[in-house]
Amino acid sequence: MNTAGYPLRGQLWEYVQGSRQYRVLIISNDEYNELPGAIPWALAVERGATGIPGYLVELGADDPLPGTVVVIPRVVRCDSTALRHNLGFVTNSALNAIERGLREFLNLP
Repeated sequence: MNTAGYPLRGQLWEYVQGSRQYRVLIISNDEYNELPGAIPWALAVERGATGIPGYLVELGADDPLPGTVVVIPRVVRCDSTALRHNLGFVTNSALNAIERGLREFLNLP
């Protein structure tokens, strides 16, 4: 975890589920994430992901894991105890692009 004791929105994490390891980007807000028993929402982060343009956001040189792709349709809920290693925060520009993609994907104004 971080000094706050819970994952923060915009952080990339290594996430272990059973024998599989993933990289995820936390998208739920900090107020929710800090609640006792909260299960944060996240998006999958992959190398070489393909899919529908607008629903994939490539991380840039200033982001942790440059060249990886945030896959917006791959929404997961993360058990906080399975978040193993904090890889850092994505940039504001990446987070803004991800928010636009989420709004489009969920058909929100």
